[in-house]
Amino acid sequence: MKPAPERWYRRLQVQLWLWAIFPLTLVLVAVTFTSVYSHQHAMRDFVSERDTALAVQYVRQIEDELGHGVVRVNGDGLPLVMGAARIGQRGVIYVVDAAGRVLSHPDSNLIGGELPTAAAMREAGNRAAGTVNGQFPDGVATLASFAVVKETGWKVVVEEPVADVIVPILRVSSALPALVAVAAALSLIIIYFSYRTIVRPLERLAQATGRITGGDFSGLQTDAEGVEEIRDLQRALRDMVERIRRYQASIRDYAEGITASQEAERARLARELHDQTVQDLIAMGQRLQMAQRALDRGDTCGARETLLKTRALDDATLDGLRRLIRGLRPVYLEDLGFLPALEVLVGEIREGGVAAQVLVNGAPRRLPAEVEVAAFRIVQEALGNAVRHAQARQITLAVTFGERELTLAVQDDGVGFAMPATPDELTGAGHFGLVGIQERAWLLGGQVEVQSAPGAGTRVTARLSV
Repeated sequence: MKPAPERWYRRLQVQLWLWAIFPLTLVLVAVTFTSVYSHQHAMRDFVSERDTALAVQYVRQIEDELGHGVVRVNGDGLPLVMGAARIGQRGVIYVVDAAGRVLSHPDSNLIGGELPTAAAMREAGNRAAGTVNGQFPDGVATLASFAVVKETGWKVVVEEPVADVIVPILRVSSALPALVAVAAALSLIIIYFSYRTIVRPLERLAQATGRITGGDFSGLQTDAEGVEEIRDLQRALRDMVERIRRYQASIRDYAEGITASQEAERARLARELHDQTVQDLIAMGQRLQMAQRALDRGDTCGARETLLKTRALDDATLDGLRRLIRGLRPVYLEDLGFLPALEVLVGEIREGGVAAQVLVNGAPRRLPAEVEVAAFRIVQEALGNAVRHAQARQITLAVTFGERELTLAVQDDGVGFAMPATPDELTGAGHFGLVGIQERAWLLGGQVEVQSAPGAGTRVTARLSV
């Protein structure tokens, strides 16, 4: 089955752009445009209020001079009042009549004519004051604020170029394409460095980890480039690989140890069968021959005595065979049940002179066969380790029946040992029995905890899911 094609929008650099850089760019552009728009309107309102106030002041001055006769209704005297009034570098202050004809202007050549802003003034209607968009005779856009002289209908106009009014904001507006270009360049730089420091190192790390499945561990030996988190990830993977290698080595050691133990056990069984059982069978055969000869001679008493000795030897041989069979197959578990079989194991230890006891917690019940066999073998191995290796004089076996868990705890007062840093080092230290206990527990989804220290005894706790 072919793998699903990779979708472009799932790549890390695309996700980085979509969720980090692109929103940031949009926010930057939006904030810039919003700032420009709000500042332009704020500056326009400020200039409008200022120029309108200035026009009102000139209106009041003209009205006063009309009252004193200095200014006439035909426009005479206005130049004396207005003079060459200007505002800013290019702004002008002038007076027009109700028809829009210029009555007073700093440029005397324009007096008597009509300026382009006159049309916007007429559109303003009968407002006493306000601001309109105007235009100088040379085509420069302007803001024209005005106030009306009530007695004559004249309008005092304060007009100045828009570029002079909001020049700082216009500069920002003209810089918007540059800001967008800078934001785009910054985004590209971030994408480039994110590819160099995040995406590419991750790709190399993925390739190296992919080769691990083929047994090539060399890819993780070279230090990764990029951000510190990727280096931490590589170090974690390197530690994991090292643990796997140690675990593989421990499994090999365990397999070799198990094989050696099996061969040793087979040799022991063969030796014991040869030295004990076979010899007993030979002795029984010889005694049966002796009994037969005694019968042939008519010595019934001698034959009877020989047969009695043969019967005793047969019983001893059967006991030895049963003991060998118990070591190979837990017949007590099948015949008596789980807890009685554990009692038999502990009883055999007591016969060896070791004080041992069984503590049962919870409600005892029969468990699945595979769980009982694994639990029996775990206890058998733990008790054997306590007797053979720990030289314990007192052992306690605690069996706890939980709702979904069976807990087995074997505590001894033996010599103990120094626990290795990781479980895979148990085989290197020769603790094959503990590794076997862990393997049996893991096969059933359980776990094993070993607590020990030199001179402080050992506690082996196995938790099995039931």
